[in-house]
Parts: sequence; C-alpha cells; structure tokens
Amino acid sequence: MTGMDIAADSIGFVGSIVIVVQYYLSLRGRIDTTGVAYPLGNLCGSLMVMASLCVHFNMPSLCIEAFWSSVSLYGVIAAMWRRMRQ
Repeated sequence: MTGMDIAADSIGFVGSIVIVVQYYLSLRGRIDTTGVAYPLGNLCGSLMVMASLCVHFNMPSLCIEAFWSSVSLYGVIAAMWRRMRQ
C-alpha cells in the first residue's frame, strides 16, 4: 500500500464516520436535522468519501455519494434560506 492509498482510505473512513455519527445523532434526537449543521456535515462526509473514490474508484459508490452530496447541498441551501427569512 502506498501513502496515497493510506491517505485516500483514511479520508474515506473519516467521511463515512461523519455521515454515520450524524445519522445516529439524528435518530437519537441529538442534532437538529432542519438546521445547517446536519446537511453540511453530510455534505463534507460525502465529499470525503468521493475524494477517496478518486484513488479507489467504484461507480456505484460514486453514484450514491454524488446523490448524497446533491441532497445535502439542497439541505444546506434550504436551511440557510430559512435562516435568512426569519
């Protein structure tokens, strides 16, 4: 394994952890899913997983992460829009 492989795997694992921990916190009612933090965290986690896919490409994973990022970006924009309107 090269240094690039280790870095890509590490970034991907951290991104996965961010997504899963946020999901767990949302199920426990510990994080506001209508605020900016939840979709922003999901967006960051998804982008980290996609970065790891640049080294270890997998089309199905790229597709789901692209979808996840798109939905998360929508959530960030919607939350910011709501905040500005209040």
